[in-house]
Amino acid sequence: MNQFLLLLAIVPIACFNLTAILNPRLKWRLTGLAFGLVIAPVSLCLLQYVYVPVLGKLFGLAGLILNLIHGSVGYFVALGMGLQQPGELLAGSEMAMINVINGVIWATYYGILGYHFDVKQAAGATEAVEEYEEELIL
Repeated sequence: MNQFLLLLAIVPIACFNLTAILNPRLKWRLTGLAFGLVIAPVSLCLLQYVYVPVLGKLFGLAGLILNLIHGSVGYFVALGMGLQQPGELLAGSEMAMINVINGVIWATYYGILGYHFDVKQAAGATEAVEEYEEELIL
């Protein structure tokens, strides 16, 4: 069942491809939002591949690194808000709540990061158009 969480990785890839075709000005912003929403559950899924020989160890290492970065933030926010008691075991519903908190936090972060990429890309495009217009005038 937990391996189906890996299918969530398709969401940012599909979002990147669709926005590149339909609305390139929002490509990185929407991809960042989609990536932030799914990074915590996907990293938890990759972490469980440690028991698969050879390639599973590499996927597990990537999942461990991503989960150390993205997984703990939601837990500490839930502790700070009083939704979770320190030192208790997490049930499935509590993990879902923590992943929702992680999704909100990381979608905001990666969405803002994507916004800055979009702004830089648009600024580069306007500079290229201005240079092209100057070449036409000369």
